[in-house]
Amino acid sequence: MHILMSKPSVGKAELSMIAEVFKSGWLGEGHITELFEKQLEKLTGAPHVIAVNTGTSALHLALYSLGISSGDEVILPSMTFVSDPMAVIMCGARPVFCDIDPETLNIDPRKIKPLLTSRTRAIMPTDFAGVPVDIPAIRRVIGKRDIKIIRDASHSFGSLIQGRHIGVWLGEDATCFSFDPIKNLTCGEGGAILVQDEKLAANLRCQKMLGMKRTTWQSLSKKTVEDRRVVQQGFRYHMSNINAAIGLAQLRQFKRFAARRRKLAKLYDQLLSKNSQVKIFKRDYDTIIPFMYIIRVKPEHRDDLIAYLAQNSIHAGLRYYPCHLQKFFGHQGRRLPVTEQLAREMLSIPLFPGLTEKQVRFVVSKIQAFFD
Repeated sequence: MHILMSKPSVGKAELSMIAEVFKSGWLGEGHITELFEKQLEKLTGAPHVIAVNTGTSALHLALYSLGISSGDEVILPSMTFVSDPMAVIMCGARPVFCDIDPETLNIDPRKIKPLLTSRTRAIMPTDFAGVPVDIPAIRRVIGKRDIKIIRDASHSFGSLIQGRHIGVWLGEDATCFSFDPIKNLTCGEGGAILVQDEKLAANLRCQKMLGMKRTTWQSLSKKTVEDRRVVQQGFRYHMSNINAAIGLAQLRQFKRFAARRRKLAKLYDQLLSKNSQVKIFKRDYDTIIPFMYIIRVKPEHRDDLIAYLAQNSIHAGLRYYPCHLQKFFGHQGRRLPVTEQLAREMLSIPLFPGLTEKQVRFVVSKIQAFFD
């Protein structure tokens, strides 16, 4: 028995939807992509959803469309996937890393104010492991400054705030999802941007398709025709019908997937709470859908525990090495003590809908055996 940290839940339903796309002969972006966007609008309550090819593309395009450019600064947590600071750099801006709250693992709004400068143009928090960031608290810190907020909701698709699905209604300028193979909902690969403003949405749709816009032009024959022409800088970020078909099939099963993740996380809580060597993060699983299950152990045990689990065919580890400690991002030596401490103590253990209760008990038994 080999237990992966995460595994996509795909099967006959997704294959059936892909087969329909094959029959249609239209594999690129088309009506299936549009239907997927409409279903996301219905679920999240967002007025406008723009489907793209990856979560990284969603972050980059959101930043770019909101005017983030060379010389600007974007504040974001260091404990996140490298796609976040990479998206900032792709705009020519500079990532400024902020410390996190030790309980939520999200960016700590109290740590943002000292980082604000005249160059700060955006804040891009991550909903870590499915826990929604406190956007109103970030807005209070910003005050009247013209600073955009782009919520990275890659971990939190389906989670609730005040009984409503995460969308773009709490003061965010944009919310970005990732639908890569191991997310709460997958398209194989994919992402989406949620916005309120109709003009911004139209701009995003143009920019995701190489800056092309369908409009009326005078052709070479001097006759008026309708076609697509380039009207601005753009990128090849659109989502294909194939990926959207997978997403549609996933949406039809999403309640079952979500219930399964919640049930398994609750079982982990129940079993691991008996181990004094392990600290669990208390979560309200009636409101959040856990993307991953994180535990904390003493730093002197963490790496040995990961190795021990691997010896027992269990995949576990620190999903994200703090970005500010990676030489590439050119952090200027300022310490982030909470992030650094958690990076020595945290590990992610297996969690995905296909995981069985028996496998959860096996994982916990091996953690207990290590400390025994």
